[in-house]
Amino acid sequence: MTEILVIRLVTDDTARAGGAGQAEWAVVDGTGACVLAPAAGSLSDAAPLCAGRRTVVLVPAARVLRTRVDVPVKGASRIAQALPFALEDLLAEDVDELHFAAGTRYADEQVAVAVVRRERMDAWLAQLSAAGIQPQAIHADSDAVLDVAGNTILVLEQQHALLRDPGGDPVVSELDSLEGLLDLWLAQPRPPATDGAVPPRNLQVYDATVDGLPNELWERFQDRVASLEVRRLPDGALLRLAAAIVTNPGVNLLQGEYVSRNSMGSYWPRWRLAAALVATLAGAIVATAGADAWRLRRESAALESDIRQAASFTFPGADPGANLRALVNARLQGDGGAAAGAAGRQFLDTMRTVAVAVAKTGNARIEGLNYRAGVLELQVRAPSAEALDTIRKFVVEAGNLKADIQSSNAVGDEIQGRIRVAGAGA
Repeated sequence: MTEILVIRLVTDDTARAGGAGQAEWAVVDGTGACVLAPAAGSLSDAAPLCAGRRTVVLVPAARVLRTRVDVPVKGASRIAQALPFALEDLLAEDVDELHFAAGTRYADEQVAVAVVRRERMDAWLAQLSAAGIQPQAIHADSDAVLDVAGNTILVLEQQHALLRDPGGDPVVSELDSLEGLLDLWLAQPRPPATDGAVPPRNLQVYDATVDGLPNELWERFQDRVASLEVRRLPDGALLRLAAAIVTNPGVNLLQGEYVSRNSMGSYWPRWRLAAALVATLAGAIVATAGADAWRLRRESAALESDIRQAASFTFPGADPGANLRALVNARLQGDGGAAAGAAGRQFLDTMRTVAVAVAKTGNARIEGLNYRAGVLELQVRAPSAEALDTIRKFVVEAGNLKADIQSSNAVGDEIQGRIRVAGAGA
């Protein structure tokens, strides 16, 4: 199964507060199951793990705006062109300094959008490139919070809180503002379900802070939600985020001009197995074709030799390298007129009948022949006396010919015989 390296970039504040170094990473499979336990350090420490794996990078959600917007056009390129205009009135910054990436189109025709400053995107890519890392996808780490039907998910870390309502966009806030975030969440009206009923608020909390938040905080919210479940993540939130991002990817920031900055070689790990299979198949086809061509050349050379041998018996003194077709035509059209032509045709008909008879017996072969005055004498090697007699019977049954076995001798496990073939009146 494909393995994915998930690297999470951390800010300087996060590093000083307990996240070691510049990044943390883990390796998971396509189902999100852990393959290699989380580790932390510099990006150069993570770079060797990229070999043979797809690489996904999570960047701080505080640097990325995640929202959705109405975009009436269709097609990836047209949506990309329309996003800056659709969001221009909602953003305080110059859209020319921002990078826009589009994601899923929802049932209400709105499109998921991620917005980040270009200088920030350039800095991330430069940082990764300096470490020798070429990612296939970059997501805000808030996209790695699962969208779970009927449950609001809250992930708490040392500096930040990530919250996602069912069917909503992920939200990030500082941990110090957690109570305000929850108050705003509770104050928001919940859209009714299809049956008109307002769904209850169910809150699932994953606490990855070092010491864990005090129970008194949750007791203040216990009565304001239908259910509240708090789980501790003493080893950090990375594995949970990594499992979520590989099974339910969010908006990939590597779009537009940032796609072209990635070398096509960065896609090689995903296609390496397929390319190897195609190369193996192509090699097998070429080898088979070469073997067939070699076999056909050998068979053609053997057939040419048999034809030349037959011609030397039929036309004594003829040049072995001459054009046999021209030689036969010349003899048929030469001295003797109609009689010579008739004799030539009789010879060709006899040879055709004999060739078919020998081929039908399977392993028999002609070792020599002599044709004089309408009589063809064959020297044949066959696997058995029965096979030799079968050739005789086939010749007789095939046309107005008479065939007789003149002699037969055992040669090893085979029979060498002489068959005389003539017209029925001879």
